[in-house]
Amino acid sequence: MGDDPVDQPETNPVAVLEGRLAPLLENVDLVVGNVGAIVSSLEDRRRALSDDRDTNRRLASGVFEHWRKKATNSIGVQNQYRVMLYAAHLIALVGVALISLLAAWWVHQQSQDRTGTAMIVLLVGHGTVALLTAIQLLGSTVTWQAFWYRLAFLVSLVLPIVWFVLAVYYTGREHWLTKPIWGAILASPVVPILIWATDPVFGLAIVDSTFQTEPFELFVPQFTTGWFVLFGLLGMYPLFAFGLFVHMLIFPRRRSRWKAGVVVVGIIAIWITSGIAETSLAPVPGFPYVHYGNGIFGVFVAVALFRTQLFDVTPLAHETIFDSIDDAIVVVDASRRISDFNEPASDLFPDLEDRIGDTLDNAYPALVAQKDESCADGGGATAIVEQVDGTLDAPFAGTIRISRADNSRTIRISASEITNAGEPRGYALIMRDVTELERYAVDLEHKTDQLERFASVLSHDLRNPISIANGYADLARETGDLDHLEDVEIALERMEETIDDLLTLSREGESIDETTFVALRSLVDDAWTTSDTRELRFENEVAPDYRIRADPSRVKTMLENLFRNVADHGGETVWVEPLETGTGFAISDDGPGIPEEDRDQIFEYGYSSTPEGTGLGLSIVSSIVTAHGWSLSVTQSENGGARFEISTVERAYTGEDDVTEFDEDMASTHTNSNATVESTAPDEDAADSARFSFK
Repeated sequence: MGDDPVDQPETNPVAVLEGRLAPLLENVDLVVGNVGAIVSSLEDRRRALSDDRDTNRRLASGVFEHWRKKATNSIGVQNQYRVMLYAAHLIALVGVALISLLAAWWVHQQSQDRTGTAMIVLLVGHGTVALLTAIQLLGSTVTWQAFWYRLAFLVSLVLPIVWFVLAVYYTGREHWLTKPIWGAILASPVVPILIWATDPVFGLAIVDSTFQTEPFELFVPQFTTGWFVLFGLLGMYPLFAFGLFVHMLIFPRRRSRWKAGVVVVGIIAIWITSGIAETSLAPVPGFPYVHYGNGIFGVFVAVALFRTQLFDVTPLAHETIFDSIDDAIVVVDASRRISDFNEPASDLFPDLEDRIGDTLDNAYPALVAQKDESCADGGGATAIVEQVDGTLDAPFAGTIRISRADNSRTIRISASEITNAGEPRGYALIMRDVTELERYAVDLEHKTDQLERFASVLSHDLRNPISIANGYADLARETGDLDHLEDVEIALERMEETIDDLLTLSREGESIDETTFVALRSLVDDAWTTSDTRELRFENEVAPDYRIRADPSRVKTMLENLFRNVADHGGETVWVEPLETGTGFAISDDGPGIPEEDRDQIFEYGYSSTPEGTGLGLSIVSSIVTAHGWSLSVTQSENGGARFEISTVERAYTGEDDVTEFDEDMASTHTNSNATVESTAPDEDAADSARFSFK
């Protein structure tokens, strides 16, 4: 079937084409829109994926940075520890060097003798070795460290013999160091030094070595067995030196252990630090920590120099003074600082051990005081300087008297100068207790005076009655008058009385060796009973428990003579009473008294105010008082008579123990047939105020 061309209308091809393309274009636009939506969706998806990648990248980057920082911090801490450990060891070595060298300089300022020189060499050696080891640590190569290590060890090979020489000198055994011994000592380190110096060539000392890098670079050698043995033999020197110091510490004759103890502790510190390097306690294995022990030793030496003048004069005095003299000895330096002492000195001054390092001026001013000064002796007693007779320029007291509660001692001091190489280094004060010698000298002088006075009495007082007796005997013979014989008898009785008094004076004037506490009241009563007191009245005002330390027999004789003296000079009543001070007693009467101008001579031998007296009675009293160490004075009594006051050295005792009643067997017996006793005591309970009246 087909359309008729005539019947179909005429069409425009363009319109037809547009009509056909219009739906197509609409589809294209739709497709394009869909494609755009798809593209937009894809772009959004791309953006989302891109954002996720950035987030993941940032997350990964943060984790990486965290672990990187953590690792970096760990490495920093390790490096910081290494630096601090290295710096600590290096600074400590420099400190040891400075301490040792400063201590050596201080020793040089304090001592220039051989002991001080040995210590200086030892300290300089310690400082040098520490300094060379510090230089070793400054390098980081094997060659550098090995060189300085070998040099430091070479110096240390000499130090063992220095230790030995120091100990020998310091302990006072320098006589050991004879020429052969010196030769052996100086030769002993020669072989080790040669082996060590040639070790880089022959390898006889170091068999192997390691170079540590942790915690810092350090050259650590490994020694051969032969070198250990050889170096161990050198180590015997400090071991022997240690023994000498320990002996000085444990067995001294004086209390100077502090000095030896300082050296001993210093040596122990060296050994302890030396052993640390071989244990797990060492922060750096193989490091020579012995150098730090050397530094500790230097500190102890410095302290000892400050505290006790370690090398001043003590070593010079050990053998020559302390071990040969038993007297008290105190050693001082040129500044009068106490350096040492022996046991007798510590007995004399109990706190002497605490005074080491103090000056005599502060510790015991009595030893440097001027004449007639009174001051404390430093030991709780009063010292009176009675005489200064120093033989040196140093102002030391020649003689002092130390008075304590229980006794009084006289000390004579001689100062011996201690020199070294012509230089004064100090003094040895030798103190001798001359109390007994002084007492013997006083006794001898007293007996000499007695002999001279006896000779005077014999030549004068006995010659007169002898002449009188001879004269009356001649008259009786010529005249045959026997009445003259009565006059001869009177002269002979006078001679007998004089001889008896002389014998009493000789006996009672002797020194007294033993005394005891005696009840004075009982002693006075016994003396009154045995005295020829005629019609005198007697009042005993001494309390029953009032006691004095005395020789009862001699005190009784003294009282008898005083009572007879009152009877011979016209008194009617005698009073005996204790002194108000409690250190003695007094005998007074109501007689005519003694003129003041005569009181200084009444105790002289042969002095008498009456022709009938022998003049020896009061001399006997004075001798007995002097023999006891008491004092005697004469004043006027309240009743116008004489008053004799006897002052004892120590206060009267009023306890009830150790009381000695007077025993008649202890004294010569005298009779008094004219004496009668009349008690005037109010009652027994009032015994303290009881009085007894005798007629």
